[in-house]
Amino acid sequence: MQVKSISYHRVINLGNYESKRLELFAEVQEGEDPEAAISSLAELVERKARESFELIFDIKELKRERRELSQEVDRLKAEKDKLTGVEADPDDIPFDQMSQAQLDEVNKNF
Repeated sequence: MQVKSISYHRVINLGNYESKRLELFAEVQEGEDPEAAISSLAELVERKARESFELIFDIKELKRERRELSQEVDRLKAEKDKLTGVEADPDDIPFDQMSQAQLDEVNKNF
């Protein structure tokens, strides 16, 4: 049997029922060792998948940290207002001031 083309794919589970798939195809040249070509292709896919995986989870971690910091800022503002005697305006609803992109981000995280 002569191997003419190979492929290798990797699926990364992102959580929330999401996944990312990376697949590469290669043609095996005449005289090229198919085993070496498969190993090389697999190594490339695994390396790129790992890079993507790390970036995706770094982004998720940064978003989580941003949410926590935003909550901390809100808590500190409320504490400051309490200490200075300023009462919160009941008509000042924070989500009324969000842009559509911010609303989309909130919905995406739930």
